[in-house]
Amino acid sequence: MKKMKRVLLVFDNHEELDFIETNLSENGFQVIKTDNLTDALVAAEKIIPDLIVVNTMNTEEDLHEFGKRVKTERLKDVSILSLIELEDYLNVSNPQHFVIKPVRPKLLLSVIRSIMNHEKVNWLPAVH
Repeated sequence: MKKMKRVLLVFDNHEELDFIETNLSENGFQVIKTDNLTDALVAAEKIIPDLIVVNTMNTEEDLHEFGKRVKTERLKDVSILSLIELEDYLNVSNPQHFVIKPVRPKLLLSVIRSIMNHEKVNWLPAVH
């Protein structure tokens, strides 16, 4: 039997968190959720997720520090996907993977699957 891929969701918006959790669970992912970066580090060390999806109102410095702290020997292969606002895009210092918000659930699912297949994902919406 194929092992379920684990996704750690770090969202400070609980309504959005529950919606994304349901979508991922219905599509075969094991979902672990936290609402802050500190709890996410503890959870990541405990369960070793395949992917961490971060959507919180933290500073770039906090997110950068989180990324550094996740890259321990145990977590070195864990990918991080950041969901960011368009106005924050120019201030991001080279995240591993990112998607500009708002992101549709089907697109997020597609991006997560791509990352699980070891593809680099930097997605900006088309501007009309």
